[in-house]
Amino acid sequence: MIPSFRTILDTAKDLESLFGNVKNKLLNNPTEASAKLAEVLGELSLILEFVEKETVRYLEIIFLPDKSNFIPCRSALLSLESGYVTIKGYEARGHCHKIMNIYERYLDRWFSKVLDAQEAQQIKSMFERMNSADGDMIDGIKEITRWLKNESEAILQMVDADQLDMANQQIKSARLAVQQTRRDIVEALAQLKLLQASFIVSSQTL
Repeated sequence: MIPSFRTILDTAKDLESLFGNVKNKLLNNPTEASAKLAEVLGELSLILEFVEKETVRYLEIIFLPDKSNFIPCRSALLSLESGYVTIKGYEARGHCHKIMNIYERYLDRWFSKVLDAQEAQQIKSMFERMNSADGDMIDGIKEITRWLKNESEAILQMVDADQLDMANQQIKSARLAVQQTRRDIVEALAQLKLLQASFIVSSQTL
């Protein structure tokens, strides 16, 4: 079953939208916390980069008819099947917890001072949702790492049965199924990078 990337994407886009709406207020009131907000946006970008990188590592596999790339393709599948991607997923989930720690230590007070009560509460709720053990972001990471592991196991069974055409077709189908969402993730990543750059510049004016 193809995973829904929407949980991760929607959380990232919601944060991007919230910070986009209050960007000018924050940039006009820079503090030492400006650099910490840039760090948070960087951590969020790392999560999106993890999703894109690990998904591409699977989707780029294609077995050539002459089997000239058989060994590297099979090695990539074995790496995904082994569960190593799950370890990478734990690292990505660690970014969620780091983001919440930064929020509680540096950002909450700044937001409460500069933003109106509703804006500050919306941002607080978003951070809490992202850090929750059953929150959208962490659930999304779990779902994607589980899908990559299971998908690789299924493809390896086809490969070991010399059903390379069937394996290629399944990977192709998966690529088409997540194509638009991956484009959306890259677009969200670009916007987060732009926001991050703004707050890096703001922090350097102090």
